[in-house]
Amino acid sequence: MVLDKPKKNSGKKIAKKSTRAKKRSEKNAWFISLDSRNALKERFKDLKDQVQLDVFTRKGENDPYNTVSVQFCLDLSRLSNKIRTKVHSIGDESSKRYDVEYSPTILFEPEKYNIRFTGAPIGEEGRSFIETILMVSSSESGLSKRSKKALAALDEKRDVMVFVSPDCPYCPGQVINAFRAAVERPDLIRAECVESTENMDLAKVYDVGGVPHTVVNHTTLSRGLQPEEIFIRELVTMEHLELEPTQPAEDLDIEGFEEPDRDVRRRVEDQIPDDKVAEVDLIILGGGPAGLTAGIYAQRSGLKSIVLEKSIIGGLVALTPVVENYPGFTNIAGKKLMDLIATQARNYVQIHEDEDVIEIKVGKKIEAYTNRRTYRGLALIIATGAGYKKLNVPGEEKYSGRGVSYCATCDGYFFKGKNVVLVGGGNSAMTDALYLNNLGADVTIIHRRDKLRAQKYLQDSIEREKIPVIWNTVVEEIFGKDKLITGVRVRDVKTKKIKHLKTEGVFIAIGEDPNSKLAGEIGITLGDGRFINVDRGCRTNIPRIYAAGDVTGGVRQIVTAVSEGATAALSAFSDIANPYWLK
Repeated sequence: MVLDKPKKNSGKKIAKKSTRAKKRSEKNAWFISLDSRNALKERFKDLKDQVQLDVFTRKGENDPYNTVSVQFCLDLSRLSNKIRTKVHSIGDESSKRYDVEYSPTILFEPEKYNIRFTGAPIGEEGRSFIETILMVSSSESGLSKRSKKALAALDEKRDVMVFVSPDCPYCPGQVINAFRAAVERPDLIRAECVESTENMDLAKVYDVGGVPHTVVNHTTLSRGLQPEEIFIRELVTMEHLELEPTQPAEDLDIEGFEEPDRDVRRRVEDQIPDDKVAEVDLIILGGGPAGLTAGIYAQRSGLKSIVLEKSIIGGLVALTPVVENYPGFTNIAGKKLMDLIATQARNYVQIHEDEDVIEIKVGKKIEAYTNRRTYRGLALIIATGAGYKKLNVPGEEKYSGRGVSYCATCDGYFFKGKNVVLVGGGNSAMTDALYLNNLGADVTIIHRRDKLRAQKYLQDSIEREKIPVIWNTVVEEIFGKDKLITGVRVRDVKTKKIKHLKTEGVFIAIGEDPNSKLAGEIGITLGDGRFINVDRGCRTNIPRIYAAGDVTGGVRQIVTAVSEGATAALSAFSDIANPYWLK
């Protein structure tokens, strides 16, 4: 067989063709995974009007994030013909027109709204980014009638900045609060989500040491996730509102907020109406692993149920960087695990986030009064979990959000390359210490005993990473200068010797306090540490009321919370059918 002689310059032509093919391949490659593309296609079916995304970048500034932002937005354009993406360079006429300074920046339909992402929408903020596209396309904020009424009275401009970090599960909720307000009043409200980790210089201007951190008209107005009604009220009045846990929302003239229909696709059939009083079979307090599992088992048993969560789905598990002891997963991020459980639960039971139970009354039926309406049921499961335990030392409250943190997942990014102390000796403390160490923080553990309480594999990891531990020591004061932490005063519990340690951050992981206040108010028996006492069926001393998960104490693990949630739901089903207390 005789091969044809290559023509002159054919090698160059082949090389050119290869380069063109490579470029076509790169052009057709997807940044968004296949599973995510399929999910987004389904969500984008409901897009009404065109949404234009304007992406601005500057070469040499945050280049990896620039690439992510451009590729992500271009992919979204390929998934729906209702989404258009335009790419600009900072310094061109468009950037001057829209006052864009930081790279990357993404604007949403800039001729109509003043909404922007400063930084790439990575991590948790991908959720709020997609929600914003849906909002802008529908030209509907999704705010309650009362929130809309409050914003209608606004007659001054508001410039809202919400500082976030990629792993903070609380941040998307606060961002959506701001963006909903901007959609409702585009004439007066400018809303911006700022990825702090990509814009540390800007974060420093506003003393951001924890997220979400909300700035309005260049003044810090709040730290942390807020209920919609509180956020709107503060935005209008420019005053920070303190609402005690037992204080009814009507005391602030914000009662009657109806829950916005945030995602009708997630709702199950047989809806609970948004009336003042909703009749159900079973009321479940808490949207952590115990509460969600209880919802699944209750609904499958035929009990019309509702899960009420005052904050975000997942509880403390959602803040756990990695879970390595849940069956079926070698390791998985706590937030991802809770997303999987929540997705399954939503197929069965209606879940209301951002709905806080203020009071419980026990009569012929059990009534739960929330900041929105009243629920009346045959039985109640308390799965309210636990909150962070505090040191209760001078300086702790003063520097909270300015260097004192209870969530390494949320705030760890602010301490890359900095010296921090981690107070605690249990599993959560060691997990946080390892997480901070992996981020590049210089971590020192302070523990009040002479040995750690954490599982052996975590202790081995601490030793392997050579993270120092100061034994038999407690923190007695946190001090600083110019709103920043500079050190802690510690005491050796054996020698009583006092010394000062220089540090720029204090992460506290000394255990949890049960959220059992409501239970105590109605006469449920509480044990040591104010944990709820239950029997093997998760029954409390009051018939028809059950408790599950961390609020009951004992072995506070995800797997036991799930087990107790299922047990409580099945006990409720059995007892409603055969009321033992009547016998």
